[in-house]
Amino acid sequence: MKIILYFIYYFVSFFILYSFFNLVFFKKFNVYQILIATLIFAILMTLYVYVLKGNKNKK
Repeated sequence: MKIILYFIYYFVSFFILYSFFNLVFFKKFNVYQILIATLIFAILMTLYVYVLKGNKNKK
């Protein structure tokens, strides 16, 4: 259950930040590009945090 919550947290937070960044600096909003970038970031960060925290708890 924790891994799903991590994924949702990173997906939503990066989607909001990346959308805001695109609107402020580039004045365009490409939803598909933002969703793909957000999905990649959320998967990588979820795995990174989940594995990192899992290794710390075992020691």
